[in-house]
Amino acid sequence: KVALLDLIMPYTDGWAVLEAIKAENIKIKVIVTSNLSQDEDIVKAKELGALEYLIKSNSSLASIVEKVKKYL
Repeated sequence: KVALLDLIMPYTDGWAVLEAIKAENIKIKVIVTSNLSQDEDIVKAKELGALEYLIKSNSSLASIVEKVKKYL
């Protein structure tokens, strides 16, 4: 299982989702896709269990698909 997760969402944010996945020890591979590009955001996402952090404005759809295939 692979989840593509944005950090900015309407009712919750990706940080809360990553924290819940980690706290509940849910076995899912997470690829964060976000326009937040600060180094501290990338580090925090990986500390919370994200395998990849893709900056949407710098990532083509093809590269995102390749990352998903890599983890399937």
